[in-house]
Amino acid sequence: SLSGGSALRCNCVRMVAKKYKLYSASGENGPAPCAFFASEAGCRNGDKCKFLHVLPDAAPVIKESGSSSVVSSESEGDATPIAAEPANNNKEKKNKKRKSNASDDIFAKPKRHHNLVKETPTLKETNKKQKIDKKIEKKKTPQASLAADVQLSNSPAQAPNKHSLKKPKQEAPNFRSLALPIASFSIGSQAPTMSPTPSPAVKDEPLVEEVRPLPLPNHTATGRKWQKAVINTRKHVRYNGSFDFEKMKQADEEAGRGYATDWITAREFGAWCAENPQAIAIDCEMCETRDPVSGAVDSKALCRISVIDAENPDEVLLDTLVKPVWPVVDHRSRINGIKEEHLANVQFTLRHAQAFLMALCSNETVIIGHALHNDFAALKMEHHCLVDSSFLFSVKDAPNATPSLKDLASSVINKEMPPTHDSVNDARAALLCLKTYLSKNGKVDPIERPTLRNPIASTQLFVHRIPKVCKPSHLSTMFLSHADIQPSEVDEIEFKGDTGRTHVTFRTSRHANLAFDTLDGKTEADASGRMQKKVYLKSGGYVRVRMMVHHHRCSRRESDGDKSDDDSK
Repeated sequence: SLSGGSALRCNCVRMVAKKYKLYSASGENGPAPCAFFASEAGCRNGDKCKFLHVLPDAAPVIKESGSSSVVSSESEGDATPIAAEPANNNKEKKNKKRKSNASDDIFAKPKRHHNLVKETPTLKETNKKQKIDKKIEKKKTPQASLAADVQLSNSPAQAPNKHSLKKPKQEAPNFRSLALPIASFSIGSQAPTMSPTPSPAVKDEPLVEEVRPLPLPNHTATGRKWQKAVINTRKHVRYNGSFDFEKMKQADEEAGRGYATDWITAREFGAWCAENPQAIAIDCEMCETRDPVSGAVDSKALCRISVIDAENPDEVLLDTLVKPVWPVVDHRSRINGIKEEHLANVQFTLRHAQAFLMALCSNETVIIGHALHNDFAALKMEHHCLVDSSFLFSVKDAPNATPSLKDLASSVINKEMPPTHDSVNDARAALLCLKTYLSKNGKVDPIERPTLRNPIASTQLFVHRIPKVCKPSHLSTMFLSHADIQPSEVDEIEFKGDTGRTHVTFRTSRHANLAFDTLDGKTEADASGRMQKKVYLKSGGYVRVRMMVHHHRCSRRESDGDKSDDDSK
């Protein structure tokens, strides 16, 4: 109502402020006077106006302020309504921003949850995304792409490595005449015995470019005997990946463990090696070292090497401890029996081992062993004339898996391997298994793995590549979120370097299998043939979840019913 007391009969909404002079009605009966008729602009409705076009007598003038809520019907078409907002809206928005996510979960939500809940983006988020998209489209111009191509094409070519240039040929020394500081070792010994001969200066041997196609042992009867086994080893589906020496060299340089020029390659066959053994079996023990300056880690640092004559397995050509270049952070005594005191006074180094192999082997020397890619990585040696027992024997019901040396020796030569690795014993066991392979012309039965000695393994999942920010509670929440299954126990995470690993135990094997099957992600087989999946973190990284038993065993247990949960598989 107007301050004059008379009612102005018009429909009013809150409008943008306009400075009009309004007059009150002259009387209570009849139409009210038009508020705009007496103004300077006049009324634009003319005769159609429903208000009275007369000048009120002595009507009090009322000036509309910026906050006035009264206006005549004529301004309805011109004014812009302003929506009123509740006073408590700002408080509610602030309270929403202050809310924190209290869930104990660092893992990304499974896809099934994303499909159920779809959030609608706000107008502000939509406008922001449109602005970003426009900026990106501006950057993706043909001129920018062309400039990038020109920059790549104009990049200078890498200068040739001076180490790749061939050096004058030198006469090869006899491997038996090398004066090397041998440090003998046997399981259970307290201190190494040292060779009294001084260590001669070891010169870098010339590197020979790889010959294509890969060499075969053609020049000697011993070599030709192993030729078919060499070819069958190369036919294995995992050969190219396991013996990708260029990738190994690149990994060494990227990790700061050394350079490609640190690697050796045996020279071509010739008269210089005609009297040497043409087939040898090797095995190496490794430890973990760390560079105190750069912090680089070498998980395959050589700490023992054993070489035996394949034609005479009782003859040990070399067996010595090896002094790593960097300080040892893990001797792996639980595996190889080598302790800190055993390496204290050792003078034999990796370069001594390389000098011995360069004097012994040609490019046609057949090197025999089990999982030889690990030995070559520790020796930093590139060699393709090899016979690998892990590739020539398959595993029953697991075609992509490779057998362990322990299962192989037990099945093929009926030999029980000791729990502590002995490189002489391991090299000889692999050799004897492969001699059986030769005697049967490669027609050997698949290796059947023994039943599980640990009944708990069937109820567990192995989680590795765990980042340091992850806690056992995060893993428990992850399984509950993805599979709706609560683990009965999550072991403490054992960290090694930047990542860790642990075991997650469920109530039964069926719960463990169901939890694994329900996880999002593609199922892949690891090197041992066990199934595993990637589970991604919110930060973009991932952990791997692997089954503790092989797939065919899981299927057999589930077909046997609940009774299988108590079996010692």
